[in-house]
Amino acid sequence: MHNSVKIIGAGAIGLYLAGKLAQAGIETTVYDGKRDIRERAETASGILSKSGLGRLGMDYSEALVNELDGVVMHVNGKKLRVKADTAKAVVLDRGLLAQSLMNNAVDAGANVVLGKRLGKEEITEMMHENKVVVGADGAISTVANAAGFEPINEYVLTYKAEFDGAKVNDRNSAELFFSKDFAHRFFGWTVPYSDSVLEVGLGISSSAKRTSRSAYNDFVGKELGDVLKDGRCMGEHASTIPIARRRKTVMGNVLLVGDAAGQTKSTTGGGLIFGISCANVAAAAITAHVKNGEPLGKYERAWRSRYGLDLKMHDALHSYYSNFNGSFGFFLGMAETLGLDKFLSRYGDMDSPSLMVKRFFTRAL
Repeated sequence: MHNSVKIIGAGAIGLYLAGKLAQAGIETTVYDGKRDIRERAETASGILSKSGLGRLGMDYSEALVNELDGVVMHVNGKKLRVKADTAKAVVLDRGLLAQSLMNNAVDAGANVVLGKRLGKEEITEMMHENKVVVGADGAISTVANAAGFEPINEYVLTYKAEFDGAKVNDRNSAELFFSKDFAHRFFGWTVPYSDSVLEVGLGISSSAKRTSRSAYNDFVGKELGDVLKDGRCMGEHASTIPIARRRKTVMGNVLLVGDAAGQTKSTTGGGLIFGISCANVAAAAITAHVKNGEPLGKYERAWRSRYGLDLKMHDALHSYYSNFNGSFGFFLGMAETLGLDKFLSRYGDMDSPSLMVKRFFTRAL
């Protein structure tokens, strides 16, 4: 049994877990190489479902930038527009969200150490001490590497930028662009922050034989010339997102959570809702281990039991759209004809596709 917890990575998920453990009275320290908690926060997606945040009970009001009630999908000249009566998603300032989560963790009694980047040797030494070590250090996890976890086999490489003065068609609708020409096994997107500020991004599979920046340039040139012709670039960011899960997320006294574990939606790369959901499972397992000597392996079984089906359904959806050969455009036309757009506008819940399927069959019956 181990008597304290060391969390590597002060992203949203690591900070959330630290707060939960500190509230349970467990000695917890978080380490991160960045000196400002908001540093590089803008590389992560700020789009989160209201239903997912509601299930977590998170107060995101201080970080709210915009609300979204619609999405337009573009494939081979065809469009599917889904518009709901109420907002289904929110756009958050991830820097403000990280600051709020750090404040909560510190107020609960956790120790957050910034400006200290731990290397493989330091983490290995920490693993041999009487501590639980948690890797919440992102897709390319040093903790996972130090502990000998098998690597994740597929990532999405993203490149995105924010533009002021862009042409925003609908400030409450995101747009998705699917094309093998520039978005290998993923898609491009635009997300409005306001009437004139727009996020533009693109992701490609790590199996693509090109850089995300070059694919992004192709996307912008082919699809967004009119949208961005008067826009001023405010910042550009690259990131790496896992879209496959590790086979194991617990080894001895080492546990992985969030992107380090691959707990992300392969359809969109979004990881905060599932990552925090799994952090709740990790907090319960670590607390039971520290206080009662229960095995940490319970975390592995519990998070896969609760969220594995939804993540596998995301895998199936991702496999479909990433391997289309022109039929996806036909699918969009048929979907609109059959009323799928109306169903999604009312029942769509991309953080819980299993619940959405249940609603579909209930409605059909």
